[in-house]
Amino acid sequence: MAKVNVYLPDELEREVRDAGLSISPICQRALRQALDRLAGVRAGDAARGRLTPRLAQIIEDAKAERAAMGRKVCGDDLLCFIMKHGENLGARALAMLDVDLPDPALQPPSKLAKGQGELDDAAQDLLVDAYKIAMDMRHDHVGTEHVALAVAEGDGVHAQMLAALGVTPRNLRAQVEKLIANPWTNDRVAPEHDPALLDRLEGELQRLASELGRLRSPEWTEPD
Repeated sequence: MAKVNVYLPDELEREVRDAGLSISPICQRALRQALDRLAGVRAGDAARGRLTPRLAQIIEDAKAERAAMGRKVCGDDLLCFIMKHGENLGARALAMLDVDLPDPALQPPSKLAKGQGELDDAAQDLLVDAYKIAMDMRHDHVGTEHVALAVAEGDGVHAQMLAALGVTPRNLRAQVEKLIANPWTNDRVAPEHDPALLDRLEGELQRLASELGRLRSPEWTEPD
């Protein structure tokens, strides 16, 4: 049997020792539960993954919309579905930071893999990152706010766009925590602008404009 070290705060270690608890079986059970939950999150399973009802509904809506197109739900547009839904913590936090993403229906078909509405690898990985953030924040469920934070902490195009708008993992988490503490608050966290990121965003927008022009060309045909 493999051996791993478990580090506890001094006070907790004293309480565990005084209570006579056996650490190994407790940790084994907790780790098994975490792995099972992680598998549920990756599959988008609300029950096993302990997704919030709103996030679960958003994922199901995204699957249905993409299935009608014969496509998969990709990682890049999952945040757009959250923003499109609107009435959720992740969307509210981003909206308070002046973020407005395009409708996921505008996603170019060439960017979406063919499928039947299932989550692609990037979307699954994003949900896994959201789960880890929820654990770090000591939250019992994975919600839209954790997905938004996972996007901000990533290195994809949406993370770059958020950063260019002054939305960083730090100030987005602060905005989320303000809304959790007081859902009716109008207090906004200050943006953190980086001029270099604005330049990179401008280059990305030019690339996307060129791609859109290519897609609109009469000679363009959708790849298999």
